[in-house]
Formats: sequence, C-alpha cells, structure tokens
Amino acid sequence: MFAPEQLADNSLVAVDGVGLAPPGVQEAVNGKSAKAGGAAKNKKKQAAAVNVRNWLRIDQNGETTMIQADKYKLTHKLGVQGRDLRIMDPSLATSYPSAILCREKALVVSLEHIKVIITTANVLVINPEDENVLPFITELKMKISQPSLAVSGSYPSALNDLAGGQAKVMPPSRSVAKLETLASLQMPFELKALEVCLDSMPCELKALEVCLDSIASYLNRLTSDLEAAAYPALDSLTSRVTAHNLERVRRIKSRLVRLTTRVENVREVLEGYLDDDQDMKDMNITAKEQHAIQQELEAQREARDSSNKRSSSNRGSSSSSSSSSSSSSSSNSSVEEEEIAEVEMLLEAYFMHVDNTFNRLQTLNEYIQDTEDLVNLKLDQHRNQLIGIDLIMTGFTCSIAIMTATAGYFGMNLNSYIQEEPVWFNLVVISSTVGSLALFAFFVGMLWYRQLLVF
Repeated sequence: MFAPEQLADNSLVAVDGVGLAPPGVQEAVNGKSAKAGGAAKNKKKQAAAVNVRNWLRIDQNGETTMIQADKYKLTHKLGVQGRDLRIMDPSLATSYPSAILCREKALVVSLEHIKVIITTANVLVINPEDENVLPFITELKMKISQPSLAVSGSYPSALNDLAGGQAKVMPPSRSVAKLETLASLQMPFELKALEVCLDSMPCELKALEVCLDSIASYLNRLTSDLEAAAYPALDSLTSRVTAHNLERVRRIKSRLVRLTTRVENVREVLEGYLDDDQDMKDMNITAKEQHAIQQELEAQREARDSSNKRSSSNRGSSSSSSSSSSSSSSSNSSVEEEEIAEVEMLLEAYFMHVDNTFNRLQTLNEYIQDTEDLVNLKLDQHRNQLIGIDLIMTGFTCSIAIMTATAGYFGMNLNSYIQEEPVWFNLVVISSTVGSLALFAFFVGMLWYRQLLVF
C-alpha cells in the first residue's frame, strides 16, 4: 500500500479511460492526441478538396455561373456514376477513350478536351479554363440561348409549313425573323429544313450538337494541319532521300497514328449509338420525362375508366375505350419513331463529318505507305547499283591479281636465263596486261549478258 504522502505528491489521473498516468504524462498525451486530431482534420480537408471541383454551369438562357460541387452530390442529384466522373477527370484524359454515356437524368459527354454533363436545364463544364474549351463555351452559350421553333406534329408537317412559307413560331417575332433570314439565304431547301428541325430540338440535344460540332471541327482542323505538313514532306522525301526528310516523315507518321486513333474512337462512339435505337431514344431526356408524365396521366385515366366500368355495364363504352387505347398506342409509337429520327438525324450528320475526317486520314496513310514503297524501291535500286559496282571492282581486282602473280613469279631470285634477253621483259609485261584486261572484259560482258548489271 502507498503512504498518504505518496498519494498526495504523485496523484494519478485516468488517461482516455484506459489506464492511470501521472499529470506530466497526461499533458504529453493530450498534446499528442491534439496533434493527431489536427492531422486527421487536415487529411479530411485535403480529401474534401480533392473531391470538390469547380464547374461552369450554363443554363438555358446562356447565363454562366461558377459552382463548387463534390462527386457525391453530383452522383445523387444528376444520377451519374462515380466512374463517369472519373472518365471526365482532365488529369486522366489519356487513360480513357472518348465516350458519350446516357444516364437517367443527364448525358455524360467526354470527347477529347470537351467534358460536360448535360441535363434538361443546364450544362456543367468541368474544365472551363482550358484554351481549347473557351470557343466551345462561347458557341454553347449562343446556341442554347436561341429561341426554339415550336414545330408541332411531325417533321413532314414542319417541312410542309416551311415549303409554304409559314410555320408555327414561338415567340412570333423572333421565329418569323428566323424564317425570313433562312428564306433570304441562297441555300437549298433541304438545308433550310434541317436548320428548322435543329432549332426545334430540346436543350440537351442542342448542347450535344454543340459538343459534336466542336469536336468534329477540332479533329478536322488537326487533320488539315497534318495534311499541310505531311504532303510537302512526303514530296521532298520522294525527290531526295535524306536523313532529315526521313525524320520529318517519321514524326508525321507518329502524329497520324495518334490522330487516327482519336478520330476512330469518336467515330465508333457515334456509330454505336446509330446502331441502337434504344440508346438514341434515351438521349432525348426531355421526351423521356414527358413520356413518364404522360404514362402517369394515362395510369390515372385508366384508373378512372376502370372505376366507371364497375359502375356502368354499357358494352359500347368499353369498346370505345379499347379503340381509344389502341389509337393512343399507335400515336405513341409514331411519336417515339419521330424522337428517334430526330436524334438519328443529329448523330448521322456528325458521323458523316467525322467519317470524312477518318477517310482523309486513311488517304494520307495510304499516301505515306505509297511513298515508303517508292523510297524502298529507290533504295533497292541504289543497293543493286552498289552490288553491280562491287562485282565490277571484284573482277578488276582479280585481273590485277593475275598481273601481280605474274610479277611475283618473275621476281623470284632464281636463274632462268630469261632475264638475259631484253625482249622477254616487254613480252611478259604486255601479255600479262592484255590477258588481265581481256579476262576483266569477259567478266563484265558475262555480267551484262546475264543482266546482272543495272545502271
């Protein structure tokens, strides 16, 4: 047992309810726990700062607002998934290919540098400070703020109204001015009809159109720049094969491969949607919401009709209700076809644009391959010429070797008594020289006869 003095001097206190420690130890532990708590709070703040991003919101009137939102709020409010936001991360742009994803309440567009989330009310841009995105933002604000033509019915009726010079407009003054502007332009009737149909699209399809137009124009511009640099380099390589020209063509081919992959990714995305009508139907979020409201109203109407059926046993009324339901189903199917045709017309136009860019790149690739084949043929020709020269030099060396052997024979320190006659020296020199030249001429003639020499 402790003495009372010891208890008074060394009083013990509880540390976190686990054990007992002296007061000095308690203060040290409190300091460490405070530091640990501060470090944990800093880590939470850093994690929250990583999850929170700045977004540029563009509403239907073209007004912009900078907002901050984390991925959890976006996934909850817009119905997108966490992997969708990861695909849109600008720092991971090279890790994921281009994609257009249809979600319940939004369209997730990740095409090259254009990374946006499109809803029926606004558009969220993740990287508004990028210099390549600034022209897209300007065009998007101008496009979605334009008044829409309220074209009722189907597209043929809209085209008939346009052909007759009349169309239902909303508001009247702006739409009439739009039609007058279209009529004053020297453009075919089909393009005028296309302009009217595109102006009647909902907000999300207008934003999608601006995305596709921007990315198609961007890829087309890159292709034009590549062509402007490639064709002169290939022509110079064809005229003269040098290390500098070969290096230029190698860099151009590397750019071509990368750009072809990017264009092909966008082309495959559009082609995938054009091959599936359900995906094109899901792109029209406004129509999908209207159909949901209409189905709810029809369900309420059917509930009222069923209650009326119980109260009345009139057979004629039941037959009329069945006929009305069949007519409504047929009208709904026609409306769905028109909605799919609206999205298909939009996607097909830009698919043709991207496909044209892809074909230009394929043509450039074929031109590069043809140039490479021509360069290889020229190199093979030079190689054959070098081989022919090597054969000639080999034959000449053999001829000289015969003369050298003859000189070696007569240069031996032996007494042959021929050296005493001066005529033998001239005879040996002339005969060995003429014999060597005759053998060399015979060798070259045989090569020429066998067509082994190409000059």
